[in-house]
Amino acid sequence: MKKSILIFCALMTVLSLTVYGITYWNDLKITPSENSESKDIATLTPMNQNMELRIFEDFIYEIGTRFGPIKKSDIDKATSFSDFLETEEIASIVAFKSVDIVIIKDDKETDIREIGYSNTLTASQLTLLQSFKHSTNFMIRADFQQKNKETGRLENNYTSPYLTIVPEKQAEYANGIDSLKEFLKENSITARVQANVDPEKLKPAKLYFTVTKSGTIENVKLDRSSNYPLVDKKMIELIQDTPGKWLPAENIKGEKVDQELVVSFGLMGC
Repeated sequence: MKKSILIFCALMTVLSLTVYGITYWNDLKITPSENSESKDIATLTPMNQNMELRIFEDFIYEIGTRFGPIKKSDIDKATSFSDFLETEEIASIVAFKSVDIVIIKDDKETDIREIGYSNTLTASQLTLLQSFKHSTNFMIRADFQQKNKETGRLENNYTSPYLTIVPEKQAEYANGIDSLKEFLKENSITARVQANVDPEKLKPAKLYFTVTKSGTIENVKLDRSSNYPLVDKKMIELIQDTPGKWLPAENIKGEKVDQELVVSFGLMGC
């Protein structure tokens, strides 16, 4: 009897293991299929998305002067480098070693410059500054000794503000600068300007144009390419075909004057 019971238990054990094995094997066969299907979906979705237009929210991110604006009237009144600094910056400077005024053209320093060795501008520096016309780009490099606020020790330091001469009243797009940005953004998308653009190859680009005293757009030129000629070409066309009116700039006498502006597009850059 015991022998029969043992045999019966052995048979039941084998049967149970067999059923479990079959069930487990079926589960194994089903699981990879399900996983593979979800992996396919997960893999295909990004690929499909990448085939769509790559739109950069900050594709057109700045319209204005090339560097920090400073009025022609303020330049004409300047007598020292301190006139170009904030009060806090001036307070920490103990002594100037040199002050170099340099004209910038095509984003490069030129040989047109005048150097002084104190805070007070020299006669040559004043003559150079007062000769600047509207839209002139320049840089002032000042080397000086500065007192460290924490240690009280003197340290060598420098500052180099980059500036652009602007009229007393700058040129304005009649519908507002935000409206102009929106026009350029929407039309660059509609024209597929950003289609198939590789973000790693796209470069920050700059487009110069002049708002004339009569309110027209002239002298549209590319200063720095985005590395995509078709993108550059379309942006030039959009600036030339901008709808609406421009209100021309005015000098301190209220006379209308030309002003050069810059559109920065592509990816963010300097």
